[in-house]
Amino acid sequence: MSSAQAQAQLERQFVSADIAKCIGCGLCELACVIQNERSLNVAKSRIKVIHMTPLACTAVACRFCEDAPCVRACPRNALSQSEQTGVILVDDERCDLCGWCVEACPYGAIVVDPERNTVLICDLCGEEEPKCVEFCPTEALSLSTEEELRKKTFSSMASLFSEVRQVIDRGAWQHLFAKAVDIGRKVEEKFKELARWAWELGVYPEGGARGA
Repeated sequence: MSSAQAQAQLERQFVSADIAKCIGCGLCELACVIQNERSLNVAKSRIKVIHMTPLACTAVACRFCEDAPCVRACPRNALSQSEQTGVILVDDERCDLCGWCVEACPYGAIVVDPERNTVLICDLCGEEEPKCVEFCPTEALSLSTEEELRKKTFSSMASLFSEVRQVIDRGAWQHLFAKAVDIGRKVEEKFKELARWAWELGVYPEGGARGA
């Protein structure tokens, strides 16, 4: 059991985003599909970036609900829940893509994979630390409980509004531009790191090849 899964067992933690830090860059989605699908098709990412407003973004993955509604909704018993970690387990042979679990999930955290005729749900990268957390350039992603997320969201909203107010009331544009430059640098660094990792795994754009 990985350290991430051990933590989840103790407090039922899941991957959550700090909206004051999330910039909606999508590197978490890329990291997810590279790790779990050996692909660059972010449509199969188990974590989804959501652009709530032009200034506020977040990312959503499975929250390992108690008495998970997706498990209860499945008519073929294709879904079950680990008592140890809360992770939702998918039996690909039983899943027929009826979509009931997708409808039942209150967070929109279940992804349909029509190619394999099954659904995809975050499992904290199995035996690995969550790759989305590792590759987030602004450290917006972390493992949280529901209570921790509520507190973090309240604090993050206050921080975000305060920053916007400073720009509007005080004309703090230089601070905003400097922050944007710093974030851009971090994104570039993480993207290069992600690309090197994908290349090592043999995952590269369609038509690409080593030595090309």
